[in-house]
Amino acid sequence: MFGVLFYSYTYQWFTLGQAGQRRWHVLANGCVFGVLAVVLMIARIQLTGDVYIDARAVPVALIGLLEGWPAGLLAAILPAAYRVWLGGPGAPAGVLGVVGAALIAGGVHAWARRQGGLGPRHAFAVAGLVFAWTFTTFVLVGPYARELFGRVWFPVLVAHVVGVGFTARLLYDVQDQARLGAERARFRAILDEASDAIRIVDADTFEIIDINRRDCHLSGYHREELVGHDSRKFWPQDPEERSRHDASAAEARARGIARTFSLPYRTRTGDTISVDSTRRVVEHQGRRYEIIMFREAADREAAEAAERDAAELRAVTLLAGAAAHEINNPLAVVVGALGLLEKRLANGSEESTRVAQAMGGASRIRDIVARMTHITRIESTPEIGHLPPILDIRKSSEEIS
Repeated sequence: MFGVLFYSYTYQWFTLGQAGQRRWHVLANGCVFGVLAVVLMIARIQLTGDVYIDARAVPVALIGLLEGWPAGLLAAILPAAYRVWLGGPGAPAGVLGVVGAALIAGGVHAWARRQGGLGPRHAFAVAGLVFAWTFTTFVLVGPYARELFGRVWFPVLVAHVVGVGFTARLLYDVQDQARLGAERARFRAILDEASDAIRIVDADTFEIIDINRRDCHLSGYHREELVGHDSRKFWPQDPEERSRHDASAAEARARGIARTFSLPYRTRTGDTISVDSTRRVVEHQGRRYEIIMFREAADREAAEAAERDAAELRAVTLLAGAAAHEINNPLAVVVGALGLLEKRLANGSEESTRVAQAMGGASRIRDIVARMTHITRIESTPEIGHLPPILDIRKSSEEIS
């Protein structure tokens, strides 16, 4: 039980995604499970007067199965050294027993990884193989050890099956919980780093299940103020604006996906901002979820407005340039004719005055045409009565020197 508790705590102490932390995790577990093997050797079980058994190979096999042969061999060093220190004819076999258990468990660990993960069959395979290896080490000692094993084989088998086969199940759960915790932490980190606001909602009850940091920043609410509440509670109160949310949600539930642009979004302060949203309804384990992603539409709307303004300015400048070109040709003819006529008329005559006025009008036309070819922005005159606003050429063009 101590080994299970310690193993579970190492997942909290060390972050396995980092190489250095992984090595410390293996080192700590290898040492502790090695100490447990020595403790089991000391606290051996007496079956009859001079017959004892211990489960020294169980901690070594367990950690080797779960963490691989490096941890298993590390755990085998302490009981092997202790057995050498005890001495006696059975010392070599005792050392082979724990080292072999580590190698067997490490081999099964590699086999399990190739098959996609550890399972009960791997644990019981280790239990059976380590038991068989224990019998082999007894055989190596001699006839007395073989005769002794004949009397203790069943308790030894039970110790291996229960100690490895069933205890491994508890340690699998520890690994699964640690893996799930790491996946949740990774999911939360990725969710919070998203540039878009993300809100996960129960598609049937509209209950907010989860949000990311960007959603909190955009709405002004803390996470605790949103999660667990009805998402419709945070929709705008204006009936027309609220109807757009209703329509978007209904479309997502009917088609599985809905995209809405310039959707009104109410913040905690009561202000309404414009957002673009994408809703997608997915089903997982019999429950429907609505995943809503939205971002502020101000940048998009500003870019679209700038694009419209640029297109409008281009259209106006093209039209004005074409008109100026068409006006310039006949204007040059008119000005030339007026100049010739002015030379033939007597100064001060009424006809000369009329020609001078016409030349002044032509000059103003020439000035307007020049401005038409230098339009740099769109400026309109104010609306007067029923007359629509028109382009103010003087304000819309650069100053002509």
